[in-house]
Order: sequence, then C-alpha cells, then structure tokens
Amino acid sequence: MKMFACVLVLTAGCAFAASVSIVSPAKLPSGLPSEKTAKTILNFTPRHREWASVPFDGASVLAFVVYPERSDKAPVVVVTARDQGASDWIRAVADQVAAAGFIAVAPDVLTGLGPKSGDTDSFHSPADVASALERLGSGQIARRILAVKNYALALPAANGQSVSLEFDMRESKIQAAIDSPGAEKNRASFPPNEQGWTQALEYLTKQTGDKPVFAANNDEPAAHYAMLAKAQESDAGGPNRDRDVLLPAAPNLPANYYTAKSTVARSKLKKEWVDIPVGDVKLHTWIEYPVGKGKAGVVIVMQHGTGMDTWVRAVADRLAHDGFIAVAPDIWSGTGADGGGIDSFQFVDDAIKAGVKVGPEETMRRFKAARDYVLKLPRANGKTASLGFCAGGGNSFRFAGEVPDLNAAVVFYGTPPDEAIMAQIKAPVLGFYGENDARVTSTVQPTITAMERLGKVYEPHIYPKTTHSFVMFQDAGANTAAVTDAWPRAIAFLKKHIS
Repeated sequence: MKMFACVLVLTAGCAFAASVSIVSPAKLPSGLPSEKTAKTILNFTPRHREWASVPFDGASVLAFVVYPERSDKAPVVVVTARDQGASDWIRAVADQVAAAGFIAVAPDVLTGLGPKSGDTDSFHSPADVASALERLGSGQIARRILAVKNYALALPAANGQSVSLEFDMRESKIQAAIDSPGAEKNRASFPPNEQGWTQALEYLTKQTGDKPVFAANNDEPAAHYAMLAKAQESDAGGPNRDRDVLLPAAPNLPANYYTAKSTVARSKLKKEWVDIPVGDVKLHTWIEYPVGKGKAGVVIVMQHGTGMDTWVRAVADRLAHDGFIAVAPDIWSGTGADGGGIDSFQFVDDAIKAGVKVGPEETMRRFKAARDYVLKLPRANGKTASLGFCAGGGNSFRFAGEVPDLNAAVVFYGTPPDEAIMAQIKAPVLGFYGENDARVTSTVQPTITAMERLGKVYEPHIYPKTTHSFVMFQDAGANTAAVTDAWPRAIAFLKKHIS
C-alpha cells in the first residue's frame, strides 16, 4: 500500500481526527469535514466502513455505510448532498455522523450512470456530476435513496428509526428530517458551518431520543490518535521511524497497528510471495512457514475490510511463530492498475471501493484456490483452518460452510453466513467479539440459536468495553485485555484441530 508523501497532510489529518472523530458525543461532538480533510478521515477512521451493493430495479445501487462504536442499536442517517453523488466529502461527513453514534449511509445515486457505466468517481468534474444528477431527475434519485434507506433499516444493528441529512450548498443549508414510524415527518434547517453541524446533530439526537451506549471508558482514544499520527509520520519518513517505541509488541500476541511494519521486516522465518492462477487473475499470496522442516497445519488468513495489508502479514507471521503455515491471499488482486492488488492503490479508501468488484462468490473461489495450492506444499500436513478479521471474520465463517473438509474456523468480529450455508458447516467455529460493536455483536445470539438448532459447534466470546478491530488497535479501551485472552484461545483451538 502506498503511503501519503506529505508529512504535513498526515499529521494535520490525524490531528483533525483526534479532535473530532473518536470521543463520545457526550464529551466531544463530531466535526464537519472540509474538502481538504475528507480523504484523510476516510483513510484513518477507526470506525467500520464498507460499500454495500443494494438491489434496485434488477440492478444495484452502491452505498457507503459507516457504523458507530456503540454496544446498542442505532438510528440510521441517510447522508446526501444535493449536487453530489457519494463524493469523498459526503462520505467523510457520513463518518462524522457515525462518530456521533448513528449508522450513516451515503447512497451513490449515480451508480451505473458514469462513463463506462461507472459511479460518482468516474466523472471528471463536479459539473459533469451535476449534469448527470439533473438528467437522472429528482424522482429517480428519490427512489434510489429509498432503496438504500430500506436496506440500512434492515441491518441487524439498526433500531428501526430513519433520519435524513441533506446538504444543499446552493441554498446554504443542512436540512435534517426525522421519519419515525407512525409520526409525521419533521424537518429543520441549519447553516452549513460548525455551529449548524452541531445543532443538526443535536436535533437528530433529540428527535430520535437516541442515547448511545458507548464504551465505559472513552478517554483512551485521544492517546490512540496521538500515537496514530506519530506512526503515520514514521511511514512518511519523519523522525519517529521506529514504531515499536510507541507501543511495544506484546510477547506471543499478534502485532498491533503500530508494530506491524517492523514485525514483518524483522521476522527471520521463511516467507514468500506466490501468484496463484484463478481464472484470468493471478492471486498474489503471502506464505510464511514455521521454524524447522516438519509438516504443519495450514491457516488461511482472511483479510480485514481494509485489505491484505502489512498488518495481515504480521498476523501471518505470528501464526507461523505459533507453528502453522500461514497463507494470506490478496483477494483484491486484479482490481488495481495493470492487474495489481492492494499495493497498486495510493489510498486504502480507494482500495476498499475497488474491492467491491470482487463479490462473495469470487472471494470464496479465491480463498479455495489458495487453500488448494498450499495443501500441495511438502510441509502441509493435510489439515486446514480459516481465520479472519472483520470482513475476513465473516468470510472465515462462510468458508466453513463452503469447504466441507475444513478442520476449524476462527472468527474475529465477523458476521455469520445465512442459514443455508451455516447448515453445511462441519468444522467447529470459534468467535471473538467486542461489546462496543453492535453491528456484529447483535448477530451473536441469533447465531448461537441457529447453530444449536443445526447441531453445529460454535463457541463465541464477547469482551466488555471492547471495540471493533480490537486485535489491531490493542491500545484502545479494554482491547488489550480482550486480545490477551482471545489470541491464546485461538491458538489452542487451532493446535487441537489442525496440528
């Protein structure tokens, strides 16, 4: 993954995020992004964000979804701008809406309408976007937004309330609208500045009666962002080049965000890149081996929502140290320039969107190809497991249903597959979740019920006061305690089933 070249941009962007993005709105409100800060917010937000493909008129509409870090269900806020599609700026606004405790969704109403059937990003200028929106018409735009809103309301972490937040720069206003079941829609307008932004969020919070349940201790994030700024400075060649001085890697645990780069660089274990043919794509895959020459079980390491980055490779390194052959495919292979993968993108935000091109079925096909390849290696003992984080956690769960002879599956804060796939699972599944991650934890009890009814083995662990991505961001909240308990459990589970 290419990094920003300008230290000033990184430091300023992270300082902005530190001041407005992460602390509970009760302590510090979120902030209205500028065009200049939008991309930095999208690249470094700690909140889970994803692109969803929403069915619409026999095709689909893309939608950018950002989730708050809270342990209860949240209202949905549909965020739009009258003269924009899902621009970087409106998506950064959505992130800041999520910082205030809402599930924020930004519809890309221009999906399929750009050059070569592209979306908002495929237009060359704001004037082209405005012209396309005018051709699309208000009725069609409203229908697309409604489809996205209905999709968001059905999310497990949504509480059934919907709200809209529209920016109209021509009339210089933010318009907030409350759409509660059984109640007449209420509207209010605010100026598009910091004061108006704060008033709009306060209005939405009051009208929805929203009382977010955040982590009990929300003081750590400010220190977390200060460290994040220093870490990005080190990547850009600044004075803080040794990220290990920021937060030492804990023994026998995976690297955290700050130590991933040095962990990979200093590892003495045998490792290699291989390109595995999968259709027309060469699946760029990282393989790392345990010490010695004996046979070992294989763990397919499934990338999180931000892709197969250095941190995923550091996890593979930890698994190899724990005695397994670790295999980490770049599922986004072929989505970048000249057929490249994650490393061909300058910004992680761009890579996330490109990853939408690789649907669930193709994702499974690529993971299966990686597994088939590694099982033929001389050191493979014939037993395999999957282990993933976030989106990779969900893929790990699904993989257990897709591969009948998988021996085990480990899920870190990932959602389950549907029951039809769940019914095919033969391997035991071990799951780890953070309480302050309602998007995922809201699915755990229904999964327990379904897996018990189907006669499957499922062992979930939910850690209190713990966020999403707690293995990567070990410094926030109660995340350290969570990963210190979870990782040894995962390794013992893997050793039992594939060693």
